[in-house]
Amino acid sequence: MQAKPAIYALGTCLVAVTVAAGTASPSRFEAHTTGAKALTLSGSAEFGSVRGTDGSGPFVLTLGAQSSTGAVLFTRADDIQPRPGVYQLSTDPSEGIQALVVTGPPERPTGVFRARDGQLTITRSSGDRIEGRFDLDADGFDAADPSNEARELVVHGRFTASPTSSAER
Repeated sequence: MQAKPAIYALGTCLVAVTVAAGTASPSRFEAHTTGAKALTLSGSAEFGSVRGTDGSGPFVLTLGAQSSTGAVLFTRADDIQPRPGVYQLSTDPSEGIQALVVTGPPERPTGVFRARDGQLTITRSSGDRIEGRFDLDADGFDAADPSNEARELVVHGRFTASPTSSAER
C-alpha cells in the first residue's frame, strides 16, 4: 500500500478539529482491535459536517478524538448525515464512506491505518444522535516502523454519538 499522506493528514486534522470543538455529550464508543495491535479503544463519539472556506465539506463521525488509546474516524465526502442502513467502507471517497484508525493519544499517535474493506451499520440516526456498529479491515503503519505500510488491523466496535458543539444542524 502506498502511503497517502494527504489522507493521513486529513484524518489528523479532522481529529484535531473535533478535539478543539469539545463535547458536552455523554456519548461513547468502544472498539476492539486485532492484528498489528491488540487494543481496546474507547471514548467520546461525535458527528457533524466540517465546513471548508467554500462552505462545503464532508460529514464526519469521530470516535475517541480525545482518547489516550486511539480514535476511529468515518468520513463521507458529502455533508449528508447517514440514515439507518448498512454502508460499505471504501478507500475511494466517491464510492462510499472512508474510515481511518489512529492509535495512541491525539498528541502522539502510535499508528495510522486506513480501512480497505468493511461496513458501518447505522441503527439510529436523528439530529441529536447516531447509533451503530462497525467492522473494518485496515492497512497502515506503526509509528515505530513507518516504512512498513502493510500492517493489518481488524477493528470491531459500537457507538452512540451526539453532534459536535460546532456541528451545523
